[in-house]
Amino acid sequence: MSAGDTGLLLFAHGTLDGTGGAIAESVAAVLRARGRFAEVAVSFSRQSPSPAEALATMRSPRVLVAPFLACQGRLMRQVLPSLLAEAGEDRRWTLLPPLGTLPGMVGIARDLVGFVLNEQGLAAKDITVLVAGHGSSVGTASRDATRSVAAGLARLGCYGGVETVFLSEAPFAYHWPLATAAERVVVVPFFISGGHHEERDLPAMLREGGASLDGTEATGRRLWMTPAVGRHPAIPDLIEAEALAVLRASPV
Repeated sequence: MSAGDTGLLLFAHGTLDGTGGAIAESVAAVLRARGRFAEVAVSFSRQSPSPAEALATMRSPRVLVAPFLACQGRLMRQVLPSLLAEAGEDRRWTLLPPLGTLPGMVGIARDLVGFVLNEQGLAAKDITVLVAGHGSSVGTASRDATRSVAAGLARLGCYGGVETVFLSEAPFAYHWPLATAAERVVVVPFFISGGHHEERDLPAMLREGGASLDGTEATGRRLWMTPAVGRHPAIPDLIEAEALAVLRASPV
């Protein structure tokens, strides 16, 4: 089956107040404008429409579901399949890997760091990168995915250091001064949908650790926080490439 006969359904966590869909909606608009797929829709776990509600409005006989998730955690393994099952059409949809686990994510993080370096006139060897993930007290999926991106950045061999911090497990983001002794630090939020974690939670924790997020010197150190990885303009390319690869590998 070709992309022209296939729908694409983006799935993001969303927020109870309904404000957590901006990134997914903007990516959907880009993919919709490209016209590679028969239709492109969005769905959420914490706001409307749900996956089942979105599937009910889609006409395509086959739908690829692209999760705006960082890892193979509970949302990916349990919540999303359960929400999709509510549609009662399990043979119609195919679940793609979570966006945060795709190989291109390392390049996304590298680019976000590069934007800061270019803007500030800094050399990569003179900064430490902190990849900030969600983390969890009950599983390792978020930690593993965050560390995988950090390991990919470290393999580039161009930064003074690469470390990880988390919202929900040690090392916590407010302990960032203990995670690195570097005087110049660039934090990359490993959040696919942005939302409150990017806008509120991570900034508050970094400030609690004694940081200004725009490079203003604080206690002899300077820290910059990039946008969340989900805001990078290449995100639609990653999703499209993965979806097309699945279609090529599938029988007609």
